[in-house]
Amino acid sequence: MIIHDVEQGSEEWHNLRAGIPTASEFSKLVTSTGKESKSLGDYAMVLAAEKFAGKMVDGFAGNAYTERGKELEDEARADYEMTMQQPVVEVGIVTNDFMQYAASPDGMVGDNGMVEFKCKIAKEHIKTILYYEKHGKAPTDYIAQTQGQLFVCEREWVDLMFYHPDLPNLIIRQIPDPVFIATLKKQLKAVEAERNIILEKLKARN
Repeated sequence: MIIHDVEQGSEEWHNLRAGIPTASEFSKLVTSTGKESKSLGDYAMVLAAEKFAGKMVDGFAGNAYTERGKELEDEARADYEMTMQQPVVEVGIVTNDFMQYAASPDGMVGDNGMVEFKCKIAKEHIKTILYYEKHGKAPTDYIAQTQGQLFVCEREWVDLMFYHPDLPNLIIRQIPDPVFIATLKKQLKAVEAERNIILEKLKARN
């Protein structure tokens, strides 16, 4: 595992991510139930294009939620540190030793943990709280990313914190799911192989 000291969202950060699978996109490889995703082929095309160009080719547009997350992340981190009585160490991007895949958690906690902040608008924040009260677990939308972070960063847990400045907050601790991670390992090899096949075809036409 390699921790790269770059600013998240910077040009260096984007360049390190280009062409390799990242935890935020692992849902395109494995579903929340640990099944193989049918999106692998399309994702391989995107990765091949980035690998060929040596950079992100279509940009990282983000959305209103990602912008809101950036604005509130410092508040969320301070709240988490106070609640858990643990400092959060920010990191840029983490890759495996051969830089085949990556993850960008919002912070490392102690020697064994991580934290990932989600700062949704009120309606979505409340939906998450109600889902957790009913099912006792995190909504399925967040499973692939957090399980991917655990795998890439080789950590024992990640706290998924849902933060809203005016509403009760929620922290859901995620631990490695061996079934999900077994499928993820298989799919990472598969998407890398598919990406490389496509990449060779692009090079042949250059």
